[in-house]
Amino acid sequence: MACGARITDALRQQGFRITPQRQVILEVVAHGSDHQSAQQVYLAARRRLPGLNLATVYRTLDSLNRAGLVDLMDDTRGSLRFSLRDPEHPHAHLVCRECGATLEMRATWLARLAQDILRRTGFEADLGHQTFSGLCEECAPRPSAPRPTQARRRQEV
Repeated sequence: MACGARITDALRQQGFRITPQRQVILEVVAHGSDHQSAQQVYLAARRRLPGLNLATVYRTLDSLNRAGLVDLMDDTRGSLRFSLRDPEHPHAHLVCRECGATLEMRATWLARLAQDILRRTGFEADLGHQTFSGLCEECAPRPSAPRPTQARRRQEV
C-alpha cells in the first residue's frame, strides 16, 4: 500500500474527514527527516497547497496529535516539533535546555520506567513518546576536584 493510501486510511480510522490540507500536512510530517516545527511543516505543505495558512497547520497538527497520528516534542526553547507516530518504535528525547542538543532515549529504558511506576503506584503510564529536559554532558557543571580535607572526610564516613 502506498504512503498516501496508508495516511488516508489512518485519518479515516480516527474519524477524520479527508481534506487536502490534512492529507498534505500529514504527508509532510511523514516524509520529514526529523521532528519538524509547525513553520517547517507549513513551508513544505504550502509548496503543494499555495492557499494554505499557518493557523490551519497549527490546528491540524494539534488534531493529529490528539488523534494519536503525530507525536510532538518540546524542544525546551518554546517550540514544538512534530513527527509521525511510530507505535513499533517508541522512544523519548533528552533535550539540553542550555544548548538544545537532542539525544534519543532507548525504548527499553521507558519500559523499565513504566514498570517501576506501575509497581510503585499502580499507575499505568503511557511513555510512548516523551521529552525530558536537563543538561547534556557538555553543558552540565563539572564537579570540582575535592580538596584534600574533603577527600579524607569522605573516606572516613
